[in-house]
Amino acid sequence: MRRVLPSAFILCLLASPALAEKKRKTALLLSGVGTGVSSGLVLSSFLIKSDHTVYDPTFYAGLATSIVTPSLGEWYAGKWFTVGMGIRAGGALMAVYAISQTQDQKCFVDPTQNCPTLTGTGFTVLSLAAIVYIGGVVYDVLGAEDAVEDYNRHHVMLTPTATHGGGGMALVGTF
Repeated sequence: MRRVLPSAFILCLLASPALAEKKRKTALLLSGVGTGVSSGLVLSSFLIKSDHTVYDPTFYAGLATSIVTPSLGEWYAGKWFTVGMGIRAGGALMAVYAISQTQDQKCFVDPTQNCPTLTGTGFTVLSLAAIVYIGGVVYDVLGAEDAVEDYNRHHVMLTPTATHGGGGMALVGTF
C-alpha cells in the first residue's frame, strides 16, 4: 500500500493537468495579453524612426504575431484554427499592400531630400486593414470563452479521490 499511494499520486499529477477542466478567465487572459503584445509591436513600428517612416522589422514582427496571438485562448481550449485567424491574415495582407503604396515627397526636416510617404490609396487601405484586424481580434477574444465551454463540455477528467477505505482515481465527464 505504501508503494501504491506515491505512484498513484504521481499518476494524478501527470494525468490530471492534461485533462483538467479549462478556465474561461485563463483563455481571456491569454488572448488579451497576446493581442496587447502584437498590437504594441505594430504601433511602436510607427514611432521608432524619427523621419516619419515605418520601421519595417518591428512592423512585420507585430503583424506576423498578430495573426496568431489573439487565438491563444482558443489554442488553450484545443481549437487550433479559428475564423479570426483568417480574418486577421486578410487584414495583414491588406496592410502589407498599403505600406507598399508610397510616393516620394519633399521631407519636412530637409526639403532638399525626398521622403517616401503613403499615398491616399495606401492610407485608405491601411485604415481598412486596421478595421479588419480589430474585427478578427474581437472575434477570437470573444470566442475564447465559448471554446473553453465546448472543451469542458466534451472532455473527461481524471481526478484523484479519497474514500474511507483508501484512495484512487475517478473518471469524471459529460457524455
